[in-house]
Amino acid sequence: MTTLPTPRYHRRTLTRTRLAAMASLVALLAVADAASGYTPPPLLHTDVNPQSALTCRSCHVDITTQWSASAHAGADQRKNLLFGQMYFTSLRATRGATMVKCAPCHETIPFVSNDFEKLRDVSAEGVTCVYCHTVSGPGPEDAIPPFTLDLRYYHGTIRLPVQVKDHGSAYSDFITKSDYCGGCHRYSNQNGVPISDTFGEWKRSKYAKQGITCQKCHMPGGPGRNSSMGPARPRVADHSFAGPDRNRELQGAATLTLRSGARSPDTLRVVAQVSNVGAGHSIPTGNDQHVVLIRIRVTDVDGRIVWENDPFQDWDHSVFGLLLANELGAYPADTWTAVKILSDTRVAAGASSQTRFIVPVGDAKGPFRVAAQLLHRRARPETIAAYGLPEDPYGIERLMAEAAIEIP
Repeated sequence: MTTLPTPRYHRRTLTRTRLAAMASLVALLAVADAASGYTPPPLLHTDVNPQSALTCRSCHVDITTQWSASAHAGADQRKNLLFGQMYFTSLRATRGATMVKCAPCHETIPFVSNDFEKLRDVSAEGVTCVYCHTVSGPGPEDAIPPFTLDLRYYHGTIRLPVQVKDHGSAYSDFITKSDYCGGCHRYSNQNGVPISDTFGEWKRSKYAKQGITCQKCHMPGGPGRNSSMGPARPRVADHSFAGPDRNRELQGAATLTLRSGARSPDTLRVVAQVSNVGAGHSIPTGNDQHVVLIRIRVTDVDGRIVWENDPFQDWDHSVFGLLLANELGAYPADTWTAVKILSDTRVAAGASSQTRFIVPVGDAKGPFRVAAQLLHRRARPETIAAYGLPEDPYGIERLMAEAAIEIP
């Protein structure tokens, strides 16, 4: 990696070069058509020269390997199909308004280098190494994301970093704080409707008061080396950003309990309670596509199914999530058409939520067994169908908790 001499600046400064950069691109493409074997120059649009993660890997092997399997590495529209399909549709529907609302956090480097055609590998790496490690501190609140970039150095948590010939190094206290994550993990659409507020959910929780940061849970790490040329250290942050599906320490954050309520001769009443006992944010968190649902089934004395719910036909009782409405009141609305939140049933950190089911049993014979599962999924069924997304991973329902009771 080469040393980056460019002085620090705020993101909104970058937009001034964009029109000139597009003119340069037209000229470059004309040359490309005329010359065989054309290769984009290393300084495509500006004097900024961010490097690909492939370059970082030569020294930071373990960290780059972890990052390569993370959601950050897959945030680009070509890799994250859910984002890509919705982003492309929203650009047409809003005449480009969502470009500066969504892309700067999903596709970081093009908004630094103006390489929107992604002619360089690093521009297609989503939330990539060189972007996160040039963040030196908070930026203007109206910037997207609200960071200050200092391209002279790569910033980290080592207080006295060793200077190497490949790049400048600097310590950053900001990189250790939840505010660093909050720059992207807090988002409102162009109508001002808050779509994702993971950072705000954490800030309002007991974990913020106790000083438990996002990094503590999502980048726990352990003994290792930051660089293959560096010393062994007692803790090196884990850059895989693993969620509960791959990080055992994050499992069990939600619990599910069942109890029976008042009943009549032909109906049962079942009360389900979902408790957020371990997440530092709401369950679910993130955008409005993320939902947690209860699937519940009642069987009779012979094991025959008496009743089971269809969660997405019973949103009020079976689904925990964010429900958006457009200006006509239609729901669920897409994030870019939403003008209001119709309901928000997400379970805040440290809180519990109860929901009640009325079960018709007719003349079925008891005792009845009630079994329920609490499940998380990344996208709603209608979204998967509308955009032709694969069921794996977007429709997979990950088990979070389960419970069962018997009613005489």
